[in-house]
Amino acid sequence: MKTKAFFSNKKHPKQAAEEIIEKVNSALDFDPDLVLFYATLKYNGHYQEMLNIFKKRFDGVPQIGASVDGMMFPHDMRTDGAVLVVGEDKDARIEVKSANEKGAIKSAEKLAKQIKCEKGVVILHFPLIHVPDLKKSTEFYTKGKYYSYKASKGDEETKKKMAKKFSDFCEKSKIFYLPPTILEIFAAQLNYKLPIVGMNLMHTQVKLNSPSIFSNFKDIEAGIAALTIEKDDVEVIYDDIFPEKGNTIEETKEIIKENFKVVKEFDVLFEKNILISLDGKPPVQAVKDVTGTYEKDENELMENLDKGKFKVQVPYILMFFNEKLKSMQTLGIDSYFPFDLFPFFFDIDQFSKKAFLSHEPIFLKPENYISGLQKLKMVNHENHVFFCIDVGSISAFGDKVISFKDKVAKIASDNYFGIISESPSIYLPKNMKNKNYMTESKENIFFTSGGGNIFMSI
Repeated sequence: MKTKAFFSNKKHPKQAAEEIIEKVNSALDFDPDLVLFYATLKYNGHYQEMLNIFKKRFDGVPQIGASVDGMMFPHDMRTDGAVLVVGEDKDARIEVKSANEKGAIKSAEKLAKQIKCEKGVVILHFPLIHVPDLKKSTEFYTKGKYYSYKASKGDEETKKKMAKKFSDFCEKSKIFYLPPTILEIFAAQLNYKLPIVGMNLMHTQVKLNSPSIFSNFKDIEAGIAALTIEKDDVEVIYDDIFPEKGNTIEETKEIIKENFKVVKEFDVLFEKNILISLDGKPPVQAVKDVTGTYEKDENELMENLDKGKFKVQVPYILMFFNEKLKSMQTLGIDSYFPFDLFPFFFDIDQFSKKAFLSHEPIFLKPENYISGLQKLKMVNHENHVFFCIDVGSISAFGDKVISFKDKVAKIASDNYFGIISESPSIYLPKNMKNKNYMTESKENIFFTSGGGNIFMSI
């Protein structure tokens, strides 16, 4: 695939879109088969205005994208603005479809039934966490308080019943998409033959009505979109910052202890993707007792959401263990909610009732976050390199991350594009695994809340 990228960071969305189109008209020398559009929260609430302008120029061309924290394209890396990437590939069948039903699962199931692909890759775009408008956010807080109160007054069975009801509410409201669950739906539909990539979109400093997913020049907000690229010689590499898992769950735990600072082991009570308690205490309270963090009240949370100052990156993580797969899952924990139940973005029903509380890893170097780049074979060196790296690398290494663009440019020349967002997820057929990943959530499905990266040669 041959690509060209066009960027603008003008203040007003219409001016930014028009500047991009001017650059397109002066420099584009091929008929496009694909359009990618990604933008930061700078244009939150105005994405459709920009998409309308792009549609006039590229109507009928498959388009996908989302709001992200940053973008990397030839010889540049930006965390403010918008980029349009135009691609040509006459050897590929390229298609973009989307769904936006009442519920994350229904949306995924409807979309999966529309996807047909025998070779290549399917790339999904969905919100890891979608923050709705003020009215729906208030409803979420109200439900959270209600179910937390009911849980606190009941026995263990009641607590789990309330947690399940809260989980169902979050799913139907599309506040949480659960990557391993979503990937399983698509992998099954495609007979487990193809890699399915999950671009898990979420902003580190979130605002109301974010993130947004773009499909065929429409802002579908909390919907889910799929880019199908059917062709030969597509290479997909997943990697993460973690060492390989052990041969037993005990070995995996020892590996964790060698590479992370484990500060506490908790007995855990949970239901689906709702954490109920740690050592019998509300989750945030239990962590607070160990780390000294503080709780935020609802007014403070809503004010930060409205101003886009709600930060999600935290130094403390919980680690859950899957004894069958000998793997683990990570979860950042902080005072995100003004209630006791703690909802999050993966189902841990198959995980053990013991969890570690850990501090930041002690073994990392910046290149760990782009490790997949070094593993690309790139059979055809004219291929486009498309990738997603974890935004956590910025909070971990600051200005050193700027070196990423030089490392990518050295390998991919002028034909690459990457997004900087939350850690991506993937279904990988067995023959495509490069190591015994510790982050296996379901069989051949890999996800971690921080530290993953995916590189594709298309």
